[in-house]
Amino acid sequence: MNLRLFFKGALGRGLILGLLLVFLLQIQAGAGVWEALQNRYAPESLSHSTEKQTPGQDPWARLRAIYLPFSEAIEAAALTDRKAARKVSAHLHRALRPYAHIINEASRRFGIPPEIIGAVIMAESGGNSRAKASTSTAKGLMQTIAGTFRDARKDLFSQGIPIADDPFDPQASIIAGAWYLDRMYRQAAMDRKRPDLNRQDIASWRYPVEYYYAGPGHGRKKKKRVIIYAGGKRMVIDKPAYSRKVLQWAEIMGKTG
Repeated sequence: MNLRLFFKGALGRGLILGLLLVFLLQIQAGAGVWEALQNRYAPESLSHSTEKQTPGQDPWARLRAIYLPFSEAIEAAALTDRKAARKVSAHLHRALRPYAHIINEASRRFGIPPEIIGAVIMAESGGNSRAKASTSTAKGLMQTIAGTFRDARKDLFSQGIPIADDPFDPQASIIAGAWYLDRMYRQAAMDRKRPDLNRQDIASWRYPVEYYYAGPGHGRKKKKRVIIYAGGKRMVIDKPAYSRKVLQWAEIMGKTG
C-alpha cells in the first residue's frame, strides 16, 4: 500500500471532519445560523463559484431554503403573476413586520421607498437582527460596517437624531443603513449614474444599491464584478446580481404591499 497516498487521504478526511466539527460547535456555542453559514460557505470558495456563474444562476441558492422559502422561478413569476407575487411578498413582509414602523420612519426621514429599505434588509441579513459577517465588521439588519455605523451615528446626532451605539439594535441599524443609502444615492447622482430619475422610482436605486453593496469606490467602476479582500480572504463582488435582487424584491413588495 502506498503510505504517502494513505496519509494524504487521511489528512484530507481529518480536515473535512475538523471543519464539520467547527461548524457544529459554532451553532452549539450560540454563534447563530447566519454566522455559521457564512463560515461554512467560505468567501474563497464562493468567489470561484461566482466567477463561473452564468446570468441564469441564482446567487442566493445556498441560503434560499433557510431564509427564502420560494424558488427562483416563483420569484421571477411574481413580477407578472399575481398569485406568485402574493406568495413571495407575503414572506418578505412577514420577515420585515417586526421592523415595519422603523422602516417607514427611515423612509420618511430620508426619502427612500420603504420597499428598497426592506429589500436591502432581506438581502443583507434575511431579517435577522443578530446577523454578523465573518469576514468584516458588518453587523445587524443592514450589515453596516463599523466605520460607516460610527459616521452615521455621529452625523445623525449632530442633526438631533440620536441612535443607540449598537449595530444589532434594529432601530439603530435601519436608521444608519438608510442614512448610508441616502448618501450613496447622492454620490451616484454626482457620478452621473442616472441622476435624472425620481428617487421614489424603484428603478432609480440600481446604482445607489450597488454603491451600498460594494462601496462608492467600487460602485462607480464600470466593471460588473470586482475583487475585494476581506478578513484576509478573496471575494468577488457581483454588483448587478445584488442590485437586480434588491430591486426585484422591492418591486414585488410594492405590487402587493
